[in-house]
Amino acid sequence: MPGQSIHFAVAHEYMPGGDGLFYFGNIAPDYIDVRAVKDIIHLRVAPDRPGALTALRGTLEPGNLFELGWLLHLFADMCWDNTAYADFAARHGGEDGWFENYRGELGKLSRTLFGTLPWIPGVRAKIESEELDDTRALTKVLPVPLELGWYRDHVFRRHLRPRENDAPVELTVEYAERFAAETAEKFRVWYGS
Repeated sequence: MPGQSIHFAVAHEYMPGGDGLFYFGNIAPDYIDVRAVKDIIHLRVAPDRPGALTALRGTLEPGNLFELGWLLHLFADMCWDNTAYADFAARHGGEDGWFENYRGELGKLSRTLFGTLPWIPGVRAKIESEELDDTRALTKVLPVPLELGWYRDHVFRRHLRPRENDAPVELTVEYAERFAAETAEKFRVWYGS
């Protein structure tokens, strides 16, 4: 669960010239905040998460960049959960409020990236230019309807709000950039492109 800006960074590493639907697919799986539903969407409750992800890969419509972005999001989350999230939990898991602290640190990192990565405005423009009402989401994994336009606008509003003391401490920009490059390469090998 790396946060939208990190998903954009992975997507940009994988397909820098991707269209708005590809980039939007990379954040769409986070459209709901109900943890139990999110765990279903992200295949975290699957007995074999890598196997479930591989099975999902086999159901994608060829050429559908929204679905490809969705798949890349789930892949990146699995990689993040096994590295950054696991490392943070190992360091702080016994502390009171550690998960909330993790989410706060992640939010700071995502907002910092959103404000500093030079290609983010171009990605935002691509996403905002898409007619999202016609996008066919991955209904096989969506337990509730996806309100695409609302979610897109919500993500941008949330990342554009300045906050005091918003610099991440443990999850650094350098870490996020390295994660994005490594994860895009792993996906390239796994996906076969």
